[in-house]
Amino acid sequence: MQKRESASELTKRRYGSEVVVEQITGFSRKTLQRDRLLGRDRFPWYKVGGKVLYDLAEVEATIRASRGGNAA
Repeated sequence: MQKRESASELTKRRYGSEVVVEQITGFSRKTLQRDRLLGRDRFPWYKVGGKVLYDLAEVEATIRASRGGNAA
């Protein structure tokens, strides 16, 4: 069972737009949009008031988890 987070925990997180995620990951905005459209969950995303936001900690964790080789 997944633990629900309180509103204060959610507001402490850092969120970024497609532009920010594009700069961090190198994936184009079009690729991020296509992933959402096709249901690919490359990076978790949230839609808030018509705006798509990415939890930057989750984006960074996904990148670290997918690294190959020695991460040291």
